[in-house]
Amino acid sequence: MSPRRALPTPEQIVAAIVALADDGFCRRSELAQRFPGLGARDLRRALRRAVAQGLVIERRGPDGGFHLAVSSEGWDLHRSG
Repeated sequence: MSPRRALPTPEQIVAAIVALADDGFCRRSELAQRFPGLGARDLRRALRRAVAQGLVIERRGPDGGFHLAVSSEGWDLHRSG
């Protein structure tokens, strides 16, 4: 059994979305590529934390895929950090 890897912090999630999409939306699958050692379940857990804190917006697109964007609170955190 491999050691448990720490989940990315909400700040790391916000920074990755900013790097991918700036002030637009990115697909969740694109974000997964930024965290290669992280499984799909752990990525969803990390995203849920960022969404629950109001830093990230998650929406389903017309294609059925999940899309992510940084909220205004997330931008405030990103600019201050």
